[in-house]
Amino acid sequence: MRSFLTALKFLTAIPWPKQIPTTPEEIGRSTPFFPVVGLCLGLILVLLDWLLEPYLASEILSVVLVTALILMTRAIHLHGLGETFEQLGAKGREVIPKTMGDNHLEIFGLLAVLVVIAFKFRTIEVIGEMRSQGLLLAPVLARWAMVVLAYGSESLHEAMDRTKVEHVRGWHLLVATVLTLGLVVPFAGRLGLWIALWVSLFTLLSRKYLHHRLGSVTWDNFGAVGETSEALALVLFASLE
Repeated sequence: MRSFLTALKFLTAIPWPKQIPTTPEEIGRSTPFFPVVGLCLGLILVLLDWLLEPYLASEILSVVLVTALILMTRAIHLHGLGETFEQLGAKGREVIPKTMGDNHLEIFGLLAVLVVIAFKFRTIEVIGEMRSQGLLLAPVLARWAMVVLAYGSESLHEAMDRTKVEHVRGWHLLVATVLTLGLVVPFAGRLGLWIALWVSLFTLLSRKYLHHRLGSVTWDNFGAVGETSEALALVLFASLE
């Protein structure tokens, strides 16, 4: 229970229980529960969709659902997405880590955030019979992708990111994978397995590219992979159904 609460506090806007610290060891032990946190987010989205679908047009409902997801996660992953693309866009100049209080995004990072949000808006709007499965499982697959990225990754800026990258063991990844597939198969069957495969391949390729391009994987990069994996999962649910 403590590990689950740590993951819930670490990945969402829920500030309690305050007595549980997000230390490197606690975060590492909590990673098997990242997909469970995604399930909680997905269940809220499915409930909102069920409650509001009779009253709102699909265009408006998609905006409401994405906005709810952003609020539930404090937009921390979207900020990581923007920071990552700023790093990747800094061709020919040194990438200097920002201070904890420096949260503004430059144009390249802002555009990346807008594009990913637009994909989510449009995908949720046009998704057909698999909408409930997509809303439920996309957050699960995105948090699983973070665990896949974390296992075996190296961190360059230890003072900033060692707490988020280290302490992720093989059995953490195994448990997270079993939990994820245990949710994907009953709700989405073979289609869900294909989507999980594509998400895992995308994550592994992203890790390889980030190590090659930046020399390390930072917590901002985890947010970027989580957000893009979530968008990818939704796109695949809409395209392959």
